[in-house]
Amino acid sequence: MDPNEILAIVKSGVTVSELSSTLADSFHQATVSQLYAWWRSNRLLVERSWGGILDPPETIIYANSACLLPDDRIQLKEQVSAETLKIATWNVNSIRIRLALILSWLAEQQPDIVCLQETKVEDHQFPEQEIREAGYSAVFSGQKSYNGVALLSKLPIDEVQYGFKDGYDVENKRLMSARIAGINIVNVYVPQGQAEESPKFQYKLEFLAKFLSELSDRFTSADPVMVLGDINIAPDERDVVSAEEMKNRVSFHPKEHLFIEQLKQWGLHDIYRKFHQGGGLFSWWDFRTRGFEKNEGMRIDQIWVTAGLSKLCQSCEIDIDNRSQPKPSDHAPVFCVVRNLALDPIQGEKISGQ
Repeated sequence: MDPNEILAIVKSGVTVSELSSTLADSFHQATVSQLYAWWRSNRLLVERSWGGILDPPETIIYANSACLLPDDRIQLKEQVSAETLKIATWNVNSIRIRLALILSWLAEQQPDIVCLQETKVEDHQFPEQEIREAGYSAVFSGQKSYNGVALLSKLPIDEVQYGFKDGYDVENKRLMSARIAGINIVNVYVPQGQAEESPKFQYKLEFLAKFLSELSDRFTSADPVMVLGDINIAPDERDVVSAEEMKNRVSFHPKEHLFIEQLKQWGLHDIYRKFHQGGGLFSWWDFRTRGFEKNEGMRIDQIWVTAGLSKLCQSCEIDIDNRSQPKPSDHAPVFCVVRNLALDPIQGEKISGQ
């Protein structure tokens, strides 16, 4: 069952036995893992009645216990909005191979929302239980050995959409979106394109055109929209080692740069450039050429935001240290810190009126 369906039931308060009866066949280990994840993160209120065995009060509120009992009444606490949200994107290049690194990174960095690309697993093999035990809900769309996107969140995930609305490219799992904390989160893994003369490059250009159309059909530049992912395009000469050597090559091609300009014209801002103007800082390095050791890479993993969100962003960084860990991805995580919309009176009023 979707974590948000469980959340809706538990929000109003329910006994464990009632929840089990309501969910029926859906009450399996994943549900139990979600409940315990909420409990460990101090979100779950557990009341245990002793039926007169103890002196009054007969109901004890448990902060921890070895297990939940059938008659325990459970209810999600109302969350106090954090002042800021930490939102990240990371091409993990296989979630199964990188799982230990991902879990360690989640524990260390404590992001609130994470967009993952290249999970490279079918949905039934996604490590949902491990992610839940780390304190995150997860929605995901994957396929065997290639592509795959996922969204992890400490906060409720609403309005999830997988792929393009019109069914374009449905066989390739490269796009998903959701609404979290009032922000329209769009997680995208853009095709690499291979070479200019390759049919894969034409596919990339078609994908980019469809993506722009999707944005325009679903949102306006006045909406709080955040596009995160492996864009597979270095926006300008600061984002590559040598603009001259990269001239007309895939990931730095004029036709791809036209897409970048169209993103800007639509109303999106490359939030990394709000805080960093210099070059030589990359998010991807080629394993085959030992690019990380030589700092020869590209900045192709990005976070793009609409103007209202740009004003609320407080920082944006590339977690380069992550790339030096054992068994790393060839991409580093990128994250931004944004003021919580719920605490911003202007943006908060705007969102509540949508």
